[in-house]
Amino acid sequence: MLGLAGVASPALAAATDAPSSPLARLFDAGGPIIVILAILAVLALGVTLVKFVQFWRIGVGRAGFVADQVEAIKQNDIAGAIEALEARSNPVARVMAAAARGRANPRMTNEVVREETARVAEAQLDALERGLALLSLIATIAPLLGLLGTVLGMIEAFQEMETVGDRIEPAVLAGGIWEALLTTAAGLSVAIPAAVFFTWLQRTVDVEGQRMEDAATQIFTISLYDAVEEQPAPGDPPQPEPAPA
Repeated sequence: MLGLAGVASPALAAATDAPSSPLARLFDAGGPIIVILAILAVLALGVTLVKFVQFWRIGVGRAGFVADQVEAIKQNDIAGAIEALEARSNPVARVMAAAARGRANPRMTNEVVREETARVAEAQLDALERGLALLSLIATIAPLLGLLGTVLGMIEAFQEMETVGDRIEPAVLAGGIWEALLTTAAGLSVAIPAAVFFTWLQRTVDVEGQRMEDAATQIFTISLYDAVEEQPAPGDPPQPEPAPA
């Protein structure tokens, strides 16, 4: 893979046709580990772009509609709120719609509504997190692959040194060492952006989950606010009791 090709026979190395482009020389010097890291880099970039498009398309982070729909439900316009929520693909809207539908269904108990809302929220979170595990895996194994390539390259380099004995040239030795270290640099170059994007995307999903929980809680506690509003304020005259029939 890597090594000191040309140590034993510099003339033969000079006669060998070197790759013409810098990218080809990179792959030739790094060997199969560089190819694997390149594939992982493409996968990481693809996952990141797909998640960016997905989050933008469904409106992740845009929850300005929550207050309006909660107010509509407080005004007993549950049907209108459900219709407006179901028209959105936003995960928070999907969870709110599930909670509102359950609240409007007299046959569903509060416990059943909460379970159904939790099920919908879990499905939305699963959809948001899909693909992030691959991004985390790439961020974890890319530097390890780079280190593996360096170790294998150094082993091959020292095997070449043992073969040629004291006839080794320092310049050729240095070339073999930097070729071995190339895979470590490539692994870190893949892992660092993958780790950054994974952390940002995972944090975005966590925040969206908090928004789902907050929106659903507001739906469930609307009746409590109604009960507080119906109580007489301190100092108000007591309401007359209804006359017996």
